[in-house]
Amino acid sequence: MPALQRLVLWNTSKFNMKQKRTVKAQWIGIALAAGILTAGCVSPRNAEVQTDYSNERTQIEQRLREVIVAAETKDFDSLDSYHLYGPKFTKFTGSSAERLDATAGREGEHKGLGAATGLKMRADSLKIDVFGKVGIATFILDYSFDSAGQTIRRKERSTLVFINDAGSWKIAHEHLSPIKE
Repeated sequence: MPALQRLVLWNTSKFNMKQKRTVKAQWIGIALAAGILTAGCVSPRNAEVQTDYSNERTQIEQRLREVIVAAETKDFDSLDSYHLYGPKFTKFTGSSAERLDATAGREGEHKGLGAATGLKMRADSLKIDVFGKVGIATFILDYSFDSAGQTIRRKERSTLVFINDAGSWKIAHEHLSPIKE
């Protein structure tokens, strides 16, 4: 007998006491099951999101400093070793509408940095968040370089996604977008 029909019969007192207890037990069971299912869908915050990860943030900040020094000094071997180049590497730049893969990302970085003279870089407003083996560094990349006797200054919004690869933080994704002044 459908639940609605039972409820109508209940209200018209056509159920005997035993039937009423059975229906009442069924409704209590349904309410408990609904409560359990609802509570199961509301999960507590992930412990990894709540964890401080101060040591990992310090390691990522140090790695970012190493990336900047390698870029300024054109130490491409070190710079390459700080990236997780491979099939999962991606990069977005303000100079291309396309997503770059590892090969294009590396070539563009080498070409651009290789051509820059007097390059100075700084990561302003740095924020690092860590989620287990993933770290995300967001900052304003403030940089300058010399061109035709003039110093060119630029700023870009920057996001680097780091992966902890066997204890070493490496860049798996870069996203740079110019700030229009």
